[in-house]
Amino acid sequence: MNLNQIRIEYVISFSDALFAFSITFMALSIQLPTFSSTITDSELTRRLGQLLIPSLIHYIVSFMVVGMYWISYHRIFEHIKHANITLLWLNLLFLLFIALVGYFTGLLTTYGTHRIVVLSFSGIMAASGFVLCLIWWYATHNRKLVDQNTDDNLIRYFLVRTFVSPLTFLTSIGISFINVQAAQYFWVVILPANIIIYMKHIPHLRRL
Repeated sequence: MNLNQIRIEYVISFSDALFAFSITFMALSIQLPTFSSTITDSELTRRLGQLLIPSLIHYIVSFMVVGMYWISYHRIFEHIKHANITLLWLNLLFLLFIALVGYFTGLLTTYGTHRIVVLSFSGIMAASGFVLCLIWWYATHNRKLVDQNTDDNLIRYFLVRTFVSPLTFLTSIGISFINVQAAQYFWVVILPANIIIYMKHIPHLRRL
């Protein structure tokens, strides 16, 4: 028995539970506004649009990115066959950042016009993605925790695709010093960038 290893399914189960917690906490971060009972329908519609729509947009962005990290996480761990102590600590660091996403989403939905909040949210998202990249790099370096016959194109594809989201958030930090709102719009780049990377690598992936 190797005391330096733990069954990979335990790692994945624990991670899934924390992903679920993070997404639930994000939903709870959306605060319901309170209005006077005498408010008119037109005024209620206007106020809800002002308050709830930005909050919902921020929640959707957070949900989609965390969802993409969850999908990438499972795709990566489909190929990781063993888990040693180093991988466990990297995994815990990744989950630490994922758990904080809900808190910073709450800040973003309330104070999304402030640069420090956008910086904090982007930083957490970028840190989560970079650690996920590190997990994949560590597991595949010298085929340490994956099958020896794992294809180089597959390793490169997952590494590049996982790198897109954190790089986008890191770039948005720089943009926020020019325009806070533009920095948040820039997050949309993640989707077309992932599509482009997939289309570029699909000829190699089909041969696997």
